[in-house]
Amino acid sequence: MMKDKFTIGDAIHRRRQARGWSLQRTCDESGGALYPSFLSAVEKGTSMPSVSIAAALAVAFDTTVDALLEESSNPGLSLAPAESAKRVPVVPWAMAVEWAGNPDPKRLPNGTPWILPPENPPGAMFALVVPDDSMHAMSGPAFPIGSTIFVNPKRTPEPNDFVVGYISTPANMTFKRLIQNGDQRYLRALNPQFPMVQIDGEFTAIGVVSAMLMVIEKGLIR
Repeated sequence: MMKDKFTIGDAIHRRRQARGWSLQRTCDESGGALYPSFLSAVEKGTSMPSVSIAAALAVAFDTTVDALLEESSNPGLSLAPAESAKRVPVVPWAMAVEWAGNPDPKRLPNGTPWILPPENPPGAMFALVVPDDSMHAMSGPAFPIGSTIFVNPKRTPEPNDFVVGYISTPANMTFKRLIQNGDQRYLRALNPQFPMVQIDGEFTAIGVVSAMLMVIEKGLIR
């Protein structure tokens, strides 16, 4: 007969720390199957999760209950590469500059989504949701409003890169293509309805866009 209680606290704690998740974030990812106080007790081994809660936690961490049991019984066991891949936060535009300079998960708003990028995230990589249609084009590269872009703050922008940054003040955050013509630099939208802007020395890049994610549901991008 299958046991209805499981000892998975060590594995849950390791995986939560690896992803930078708070107790509340982990509970949210598990679909509200448990509360932070109970999750803390599970990690400490003072409380045991039921079958349904263990299953919900396994889904939240993209693994199985059997894998969590094995990891908890073998603390030195390394996580499989696919499972140890770190997710990155979908940061609000207003926090993008702050996050690029100091990626501290504790300061993110409650309910901030964490998603897997298409490549292994280098350090402080983060994601943003495209806020307008300035980077949408009828042909070639296009970033529709509502799509998610992945920003690498460790890369130095080069001509033709897609960059996120601001002109003069962080309040002027923008996402454009960096163009260089001789000694002059410009920010160009892919949408021809938006003018190209000469930036001289007033532009501060906070990262280079390395990938995009677009999820379609009922004909809409979300």
